[in-house]
Amino acid sequence: MSSRSSTDLSVAPGNSAAGGSCPAAGPAPACRVEPAGPPVVLPDRDGWQTRRRRAIWRRAALAGQGFTTVILDIGGVIVPSLFESVALPDFPRGPLAAEPAYREVEQGRRSERAYWAGVAEQRPDLDLGRLWRDCTGLRPAMMAAIATMLSRMRVVAFTNDMAYWFGDDWLTGRFADLQALDDVLEARDFGVLKPDPRAYHLAAERIGEKPEHCLFVDDHQANLDGAAAVGMATQLFDVTTPQQTVAALLARLALPEAEPPRIFRQPATGEEHGRQARQRRHAGTGS
Repeated sequence: MSSRSSTDLSVAPGNSAAGGSCPAAGPAPACRVEPAGPPVVLPDRDGWQTRRRRAIWRRAALAGQGFTTVILDIGGVIVPSLFESVALPDFPRGPLAAEPAYREVEQGRRSERAYWAGVAEQRPDLDLGRLWRDCTGLRPAMMAAIATMLSRMRVVAFTNDMAYWFGDDWLTGRFADLQALDDVLEARDFGVLKPDPRAYHLAAERIGEKPEHCLFVDDHQANLDGAAAVGMATQLFDVTTPQQTVAALLARLALPEAEPPRIFRQPATGEEHGRQARQRRHAGTGS
């Protein structure tokens, strides 16, 4: 997503007269899915088990057995694209229908903001601001994957300019769950945007990681090319098959699709008495 401009603020959801970036009460009928999705509990990065797992993972990664950090784009990856979220039958389909105009965005020849400005001009009947507010939320499958990744490695979100689309309070408001990540970066703060290679170099500097230790995930090939130019490994997020793409990402990281529950068996009464008797005999021999 692009940096701000004084010429197209009418397209930005946060500048709609309908009420800024606050979500409407209840799901809108125009939305394909409810924005929130099922709840996902993200691990405590400061918990001792998580810190131990992460330390082991990092040692292995630095020895050449994987990545220390996954860097995720937000729009299209963590947050479903509007093409996925809106259920209106005549709504633009973008990458879901190989739309030529959106193909220019994916190739870096046109900004996402310019694309939506064009949609607003051609379709004045669409309230894009309201659709963004009502239909946009976190992708449940990706949040579940993030929970798995966070338990072992660093996870960073890296977007161009979420504030343009959702307001300056986007990270403390509707997307507050992302504060559980190791870091959340906006390229606009660097003064240079993806896919410019300088943006990825500055992002790696900010998180204190070498680019070659990072895996960058994005739904636009042009952004992946920019990351590869500074030495990051890359993974394309295909919004046409999001579930399979999430599974492929976890497979590449050699991570399970879901954390298995830890089950502690309570010993039977006889087993417990036997254990206590053995302990007494052991103590009596002094050995």
